[in-house]
Amino acid sequence: MRHPFETLEVSAWVSASRAVRATRVLSDPRLRPTRVGSDDPRTRRMLQEHFGAEPFDDLRQLAVATATTLWIDRSEPLAEPDREALDCEDIAIVAGACALPFLLAIPQVETAPSFRRTHVGRALIGVAEAFGRVEVFQAALAVASEDHLGEGLRVAAASALTVLGPIDEVTALGARAGTMTATVVGRRGFGTLAVGIGADAASFALIGDGGLATIASGLVAWRRGDGSWIEETKLLSDGDEPIIQTILEAEKPAGASARSSVKDAAQRRLRVRIAALADTIRLSARTGHSESVEAMLRSFDVDPVELAPR
Repeated sequence: MRHPFETLEVSAWVSASRAVRATRVLSDPRLRPTRVGSDDPRTRRMLQEHFGAEPFDDLRQLAVATATTLWIDRSEPLAEPDREALDCEDIAIVAGACALPFLLAIPQVETAPSFRRTHVGRALIGVAEAFGRVEVFQAALAVASEDHLGEGLRVAAASALTVLGPIDEVTALGARAGTMTATVVGRRGFGTLAVGIGADAASFALIGDGGLATIASGLVAWRRGDGSWIEETKLLSDGDEPIIQTILEAEKPAGASARSSVKDAAQRRLRVRIAALADTIRLSARTGHSESVEAMLRSFDVDPVELAPR
């Protein structure tokens, strides 16, 4: 385990639209950005001056120069030469903004943040496993700014897949500056997802055979259908930001065992399913119609059956 005072040397490639957020994340004292890059000259110069890091204007050159960990904070698809370089380099790649095309292009990418790394996420998983049949699932997330809406949407998508199982039908109820709401139909129930701007917080609710359970930042409250309490627990603060945890946990790939390879494959399937659900919600918001996650995957030549939980 990494010593709490040991810093991790990282490289970062950042889009102009993500510059403010990237600076906040990379300023964590546990990280030491030594190489930074961007397509945008102003962003590149700002990162160079802020961190005293070596600047790069080419993602491929940055990947070659990176020793262990490369954090890519962008939502745009990668160009073919970029994909080839990242796929070949023996480095840990962390995506700060991951759309479906990005994940499909880079097999070894790790994504951030992950609600499974948080106390509230782990509590949700534990309750869902013991809850029984779920009729309705609700996820509400508040993020710090509009730049973080994509992260909030991915967390909401991940929670819905965890509770409801595979999801195909998606209907965005509305989208405007600073908000996103949608309904989803999963194999195990019906869900509503809402993401907006406010104090960083998350709240999940399950209604069904287990009664009513609410899992929120700092609290778990679960009552049976007859009104009796099953659990009422205060959660500890998460402390480390999930993005930072992901970067700190990234390690240079080396001779993975068969067991870890199976785990990595399962995690990759889940990451792709999360990104596909989030992208389908965005598509539904644009079209104003219900959309299919499976159709979204097939448009990228991905067989949805191959991504099913095993």
